[in-house]
Amino acid sequence: MVTPVWQKRKADKMGRPPNPIDPNGSFAEHYGWKIRTLREERGWSLEELAEKLVCSPSHLSRLERALKSPDRQIARLLDTTFGTTYFSEHWLLAARDRLSAPARSLAEHEAEARIVRAYMPTLVVGPLQTEDYARAIVKAGAYRADVDVIVAERMRRQAVLGRENGPRIHAVMDEMALRRRIGGPDVLRAQLDRLLEEMTRPNVTIQAVPADIGEYPGLPGGFELLSLAEGPDVAYVEGTTGMGRMVEDPAAIAAIHETYDLVRAVALPVNITAQLIKEIRDTL
Repeated sequence: MVTPVWQKRKADKMGRPPNPIDPNGSFAEHYGWKIRTLREERGWSLEELAEKLVCSPSHLSRLERALKSPDRQIARLLDTTFGTTYFSEHWLLAARDRLSAPARSLAEHEAEARIVRAYMPTLVVGPLQTEDYARAIVKAGAYRADVDVIVAERMRRQAVLGRENGPRIHAVMDEMALRRRIGGPDVLRAQLDRLLEEMTRPNVTIQAVPADIGEYPGLPGGFELLSLAEGPDVAYVEGTTGMGRMVEDPAAIAAIHETYDLVRAVALPVNITAQLIKEIRDTL
């Protein structure tokens, strides 16, 4: 017997039994469980809460089931609606669960690093990017839907690297990376100012490979080489899609060390690099 449409609508309004959520499965699942628990305590349907949050019921359902990452805006709306502070305080922790395993691993290794050797042929290296510069890069790529999560995580990683007694950071970039107008002239100018400011710190060195060098090792792709306080070196190799991979194989690490040394060998000295950055900034 076919159920009449009006009965289906009535059943939907009353609410079907929700899919179970394990609050201990991951932080993202705990975050979603918290949303559902507070919603049900107040007797609100998905539609009613979604209306308060100015989002669709399907969006809210995916948040509850940890199938979508929260962002700062939805976290603030949840706290305003429920009268809590939990969601704004923990949204990034929940969102990080949906980042790739290599990206999470990179953050963990950066927090333990004594020395970070970073090289990029096309962009400013991640540890030294401004928020606006990073946002422009992510918005142009395949993961633009998660721009708030990715940028917030990148800024969090930078805070770890910039802590007192933080690691030494040796960054090398191609001159063309310094000239590429990511985000437009104003964003690039602020980014170049950031690099000049970083160069005044005793634990940061920045060098540029001049554009007239031609071919040199490292042009195929960027990487971060991390020397840890304990254990062997590891590396994060950038990928063409914006998501890279962690490398721990000793032979591969040795090859990346050699590549980095060869790149630095053709790079400008720090003082000449600073002059180049100022010249580029002044043309914007």
